[in-house]
Order: sequence, then structure tokens, then C-alpha cells
Amino acid sequence: MNQIDFSQIPLRDIHLPGAVSWWPPAVGWWVLAVGLLTGVAVFAWRYRARFRERAALKTLERVLKSLEQGQTPALCLQQISMLMRRFAMSLPDAGPAPVAGLTGDRWLRYLDSRWPQDAFTRGPGRALAAAPYQPPDRVLSQDVRELGALCVQWITTQKKAEG
Repeated sequence: MNQIDFSQIPLRDIHLPGAVSWWPPAVGWWVLAVGLLTGVAVFAWRYRARFRERAALKTLERVLKSLEQGQTPALCLQQISMLMRRFAMSLPDAGPAPVAGLTGDRWLRYLDSRWPQDAFTRGPGRALAAAPYQPPDRVLSQDVRELGALCVQWITTQKKAEG
């Protein structure tokens, strides 16, 4: 029998593989990252799209609170009128030019055309067209409260119509 001289054989020690690198990540991590980034982008886009409505509702709430704290109804009505005009001009499908030139009944008809009611031309919304031309002492707090509630409904409806 042949004897083998193991010292003559070029044997080496066991080599372990190198450490697993953190880059490039596995496919599952890429999918997770893309999903998270997409979710954040969608959330940011929706949040930004609703900024206009939130700001208008907050301002309207502030105006109605100032009415309760003793502000003159005529001034509150003027602030609501400016708010509604600015909000309408900021709507994506309205554009500032056509809305800015509307006055009186044309303005009220425009507001009614944006939802399935006629509360501006035939309801408490008439105060938007009539009250600025009345003496300040003839504008009633109750009319301003009703107009404020109507404007909250209108703004909320615009939010639902776009989204």
C-alpha cells in the first residue's frame, strides 16, 4: 500500500466567504422603499390639494367667532364676501379672471352653479350681493351666521367635488 506524505500536498485551511455587504439591498427592500416613497408622495399631494379648503374653513370659523365676540355684522359679512371670492378664484377649474369680474346676481348664480342648490340666489346667500350696499346698522348678526353656515357647506361641497 502506498503511503501518502500529507506534508507534500499543498492543502490550505478552510476559507469562509466574506461578510455579506449591505449594498446593494435585496429586491424586497427596493420594493418597500418604492412603496414608502409613493405613499409619502400621495399623502403630500393630497394634503397640499386640501390646503385651500382647510385655510378657508379656518378663516370662516375665525370670522364667525369674532361675530360672537362682538364684531360688527357688516364687517364680518365683508370678510366672508372677500373669503368666498378668494376661495372661488383659487378653484382649479374657475380661474381668477372670470370670477373676479362677477358681481351681484351673476356672482350668486356662479356660486349656485358649483353645487346642486340655489341657496345663494334664493336663500341666505343673497346677503353677499345685498348687504354691502345696506347701512351697517341694518345688517343682522343672524343673517351673517346663516351666510357663514351656507358658506361652510359650499366650501365643503367644493372639496368633495374635486377629490
